[in-house]
Amino acid sequence: MKVTINEQVYEFNQPQTILSACAKVGIQIPSLCYEKSIGAIASCRVCVVKVVGRRGLVTACNTPIADGMQIITHDEQVNAARKTVLELLLADHRLACTSCGRAEDCRLKRFATQYGADKNTYVASRPLPPVEINQKHIIRDNAKCIRCGRCVKVCHDTQAVGVLGTLGRGFDGQIGCAFGESLDHTKCISCGQCVANCPTGALIENSDLPLLRVKLSDPNVHCIIATAPSTRVAIGEGFGLPAGTNAQGKMVAALRHAGFDKVFDLDFGADLTVMQEGAELLERLHSGKNLPQFTSCCPGWVNYVEQCHPELIPNLSTAKSPMGMFGAVAKSYYAKKMGIDPKQIFMVMLMPCIAKMDEITRDQIQDVDMVLTTRVAIRFLKEQGIDLAALPDEEYDNPLSLSSGAGLIFGTSGGVCEAALRTINDQLPRPVKSIVVSGIANAEKLIQKIKVGEVDYDFIEVMACPGGCVNGGGQPSDTGLIQDNRGNAQKRAATIKRMDKYQSLHKSSDNPAIKQLYQEFLGSPDSALAQKLLHTNFRDRSKK
Repeated sequence: MKVTINEQVYEFNQPQTILSACAKVGIQIPSLCYEKSIGAIASCRVCVVKVVGRRGLVTACNTPIADGMQIITHDEQVNAARKTVLELLLADHRLACTSCGRAEDCRLKRFATQYGADKNTYVASRPLPPVEINQKHIIRDNAKCIRCGRCVKVCHDTQAVGVLGTLGRGFDGQIGCAFGESLDHTKCISCGQCVANCPTGALIENSDLPLLRVKLSDPNVHCIIATAPSTRVAIGEGFGLPAGTNAQGKMVAALRHAGFDKVFDLDFGADLTVMQEGAELLERLHSGKNLPQFTSCCPGWVNYVEQCHPELIPNLSTAKSPMGMFGAVAKSYYAKKMGIDPKQIFMVMLMPCIAKMDEITRDQIQDVDMVLTTRVAIRFLKEQGIDLAALPDEEYDNPLSLSSGAGLIFGTSGGVCEAALRTINDQLPRPVKSIVVSGIANAEKLIQKIKVGEVDYDFIEVMACPGGCVNGGGQPSDTGLIQDNRGNAQKRAATIKRMDKYQSLHKSSDNPAIKQLYQEFLGSPDSALAQKLLHTNFRDRSKK
């Protein structure tokens, strides 16, 4: 079909919206409420355009193109309409851009500047609501909320948790939890998808960077950091590198420049998890008890089971996540090997996930002191004047960084399952039926099929975030013409899979550093020490 856009004729072969068509030919139409994987909500009205022959302006995000259509994306009328919408949004918006964690990638700020929107054109007729900081490690500031509805849609449709919704009507409407409760008093699983999809700073993770600065500057504190598999293919985006760039060496250099005494690869912890979880799966296959075995690496998924399906707790692997295992080993084996008092170690994890911030507050995880999401790490490095993209590559520190491709692929959906089966394949007593699922809504559908006997599996990997950790709630958001977080996640996943092909080790059991850990310290996966340090238990929180 032929479509005229700003007096230029373009030809399109596929049905699509005006917003999508314009983006493909390099024309930017501002949008706040649209994200490709979530779909059109058409609530913000910033993407209005003029279609010749139609009365009034139309929203580009949900208006399909048609053969012969004539579109005007920018003229005096259209630009004035967008400016007015932006000024109305700014009227009751908390203008704290200099201290806002989303200042650098806030779409509202970007478009307000682009269209010259004046915050003083309209005056708010109601006081700004207070900031809500809760134990879910998510700060909710409704004074920065533009009521686009993206958080509501992803919480309901993608995650099937549904703790966010629209309260009230019209001018008094706002986004919140039922009965005005805080996230603390809901069944929020801390997946952070609401944060990742918020176009402003209305939802953001609650970081404690002042404490980190104090620890890094204290000569009596041994600060170490371990970086999760998926962070190396995402952190570069915050410094202008293309989505999916492998910035592993530059990330290590940047963290070392920031003052960390040691920079380790959490892929080592993933290899260790494979050894423990694989041994557990073999035992269950032999005994026939507590099958299927669900993976327990994802804290968002664990939270969902404890709160919504406690009957599945016996089916969860008791293995700690790679983060939990690494922390335990760092403050025992590593401390002993290096002659350091474990109390002097400040253990930081660089993770793609907000739920990991929640995980370290659980009773059974006591060895990790702080979690930085990829987004917060980007902000922290920039505060230190470190340009990651300009640094030469550096290598991880030893002895806790040697890893296999099996540990690396933990960063994407399917990686945990494949890593485990790679390692125990030659020990399996019989063929294993396994399945991989990401996104809690998809997991819920699978659970219901299992309950009615429609499907039967032995080993099930579940990741709360669609696509796995590459699309975690703490990863950078896409800032392109059309926001497409999952598209960026797919690029990150592709890089991880390419990196896996070039790894010298492909099985966790072949990792000599893991072998050394068992020989010198743990003994075997089923030893009393391994069970004490590397395994945990879960509890029913459904009556919360």
